[in-house]
Amino acid sequence: MHARGISAIGSYFPSIRVEKAEIYRAHAWALPGLKSKSRGWRSAARWDEDVVTMAVEAARNATLTMGRERINGLSLASTSHPFKDRSSATIASAALNLPATVFTTDQGASRRAGTSALLKSLLENSSRQHLVIAAEKRIAQAGSWAEISWGDGAAALVTDDENQIAQLTGWHSHHEDCVDFYWADGFKPYQGEERLIKETMLQSQVVPTVQAALEKANASPADVDWAILCDPVPGCEKQLLRSLKLENATPITQQLLSEVGDLGAALPLAGLCMAIEKAEVGDTILVTGFGNGCDALVFKMLQAVDNGGNAIESQVTNKRSIGYTAFATSRNIIDLDYGPRAERIDKTALSVHERLRKDITAFIGGKTTAEGAVQFPKTAIAANGSFSTETGYIDVCLADLEATVVSITTDHLSYCPDPPFYFGLVEFENGARLPMEFADLPTQALAAGDTVRMAFRIKSIDKALGYRHYFWKATAVNAGGTA
Repeated sequence: MHARGISAIGSYFPSIRVEKAEIYRAHAWALPGLKSKSRGWRSAARWDEDVVTMAVEAARNATLTMGRERINGLSLASTSHPFKDRSSATIASAALNLPATVFTTDQGASRRAGTSALLKSLLENSSRQHLVIAAEKRIAQAGSWAEISWGDGAAALVTDDENQIAQLTGWHSHHEDCVDFYWADGFKPYQGEERLIKETMLQSQVVPTVQAALEKANASPADVDWAILCDPVPGCEKQLLRSLKLENATPITQQLLSEVGDLGAALPLAGLCMAIEKAEVGDTILVTGFGNGCDALVFKMLQAVDNGGNAIESQVTNKRSIGYTAFATSRNIIDLDYGPRAERIDKTALSVHERLRKDITAFIGGKTTAEGAVQFPKTAIAANGSFSTETGYIDVCLADLEATVVSITTDHLSYCPDPPFYFGLVEFENGARLPMEFADLPTQALAAGDTVRMAFRIKSIDKALGYRHYFWKATAVNAGGTA
């Protein structure tokens, strides 16, 4: 068995951004102290995006050219899973159309969950691929440090014992119930005193953990070319660079904090993906995860990465700005009165979902013969007029196919949490035609003949029961974090 490493990377950052200064201006009348945190931007997932949808997009980007046939495990790490008892990893696996035999696991309860999930997959004794994803969409109280500092996004890495682009050469992990930050059910996130975090906690946990990992990797601090260091409060990254004597390392964390914000459990993995994309063969990469302890992993670059049109760097810098009111409304921080049109019931019949869940979640259409027309959904009477059953169809996955806009309607009357409501008809390259909702439309609206791709999104949320119904929407090819 060869030493395991990373064979593919991908990320997803919502293109919608809020300037931190915009958040400060909204609260400056009461909270002038926020000005010190008002430089840069934060990413903002739309109302129909959450941990699951962003994780799926990051995983699709990671497996775009390699396929998913050898994946036998999927881990999804987050501190903001949408359900307390419904597996985010299982939903993501179903959306990616992975076999039901793929082992799925959810990890959370710590911002270190992402690096811990990655380390666990790298240490397992397997010749198959493991898909590790970390994603966050954390909702913070209006005017809090978290609202202005946090960001939304996801990162995905495939670990393997072959075709590696970066190999794990050393690691060390240290756990400690040291509370720099906590978030209890029913309460708002609470952060400890910044000076204590920077001068005591990081020095006693991160520094010795990194030193131990470098020793195991037979590397010195001067050998590190790229560093993804934790920065729970401002100034931590700079202080760690000095304390660890990483004078030759290019730091990554600050660019992410400035462009997309603090991604929680996804921040170390997103930084690692960015470093791998930039690094050259032979470079050494150090990544740390911090939260109730510390993980430190050291990688050696074996192959250069060319993500082409899906470059992570361009995802980070690609942005479309919105104002604070639109941002706060999309997260239910501001509860707008949409009037009678919003008075509807979005309850999902779980029995119906059980019967159709594979077709709905993985976007599986069908055809009755090898040369027959593709349709969605599968019906008792097929599109060609023949009678069929669900087992009589040949499955055709539409999720990864591009389509052409046949028609599009902009509706300002129907209720939509992010008006206006866009819907229309699309035609896939295999001939399938069906009505679709549109999401993440560019500044210049789509027109007939434009090309769209499918994106996994929330279709509706049952406000009474909290259930989320997921499906696919059509979006512009270059929209929503896909560069």
